[in-house]
Amino acid sequence: MPNGLTIADFCSKEGGASLGYYLAGFDVVGFDREPQPRYPFPFVQTDLRDVDPEWLGQNFDAAAGSPPCWAHTDLKHRTGLEYEDFIPETRELFEASGLPYALENVEGAPLLSPLKLCGTMFDGLRVQRHRLFESNVPLSAPRPCPKRHPLHFTHDKRKAHYGRLDEWSAFVTVTGGGNCSKAAAEDAMGIPAGWMSKDGLNQAIPPAYTKWIGQQLADHIRAERTAAGAVA
Repeated sequence: MPNGLTIADFCSKEGGASLGYYLAGFDVVGFDREPQPRYPFPFVQTDLRDVDPEWLGQNFDAAAGSPPCWAHTDLKHRTGLEYEDFIPETRELFEASGLPYALENVEGAPLLSPLKLCGTMFDGLRVQRHRLFESNVPLSAPRPCPKRHPLHFTHDKRKAHYGRLDEWSAFVTVTGGGNCSKAAAEDAMGIPAGWMSKDGLNQAIPPAYTKWIGQQLADHIRAERTAAGAVA
């Protein structure tokens, strides 16, 4: 890879975030407690709670993770069910490893001083898809998130803009129900066609997000190593 670095991506699912880290120049290994036959990189099926932080720190240059977000979404309120929150355990693993890390989740999740990314910050994306990133490395966004977002394509006839937008050119919403075709959602998120299942796509983030984050992690690692070499 261009920078010769490795990253462990936990709760990887089908690999939307992993693809971004790969495009940032990392060799990626995915970790998930469920089998992920569509995952495109080396993969380890395991629970993150069973991973030795010392082993993680010795075998990778950085760590990333997207713990399940259901405990922090409207799903909890709609169903009345309790969902496991793995954010504290993921953070604990990453901190104990001593690695630079990026921890991603939805708005409302209890992340520490997170950076918010939005699809409007990236040329070519047609999703809002707000996501938060916590890190022990300073992070910045490519540009501010606008106060008003573009109208989204909709099938809802109650919306004033119903029938005025096309799913292949307008912003779309990618959710469990969704408001556009799977193919249009893939295109809007910058995800290669036919790779992910619909469920995988619903849970994924645009790879452009983690490419941006990964480049900042890589820059930090290189700067730290250059400084360490100068001191030595």
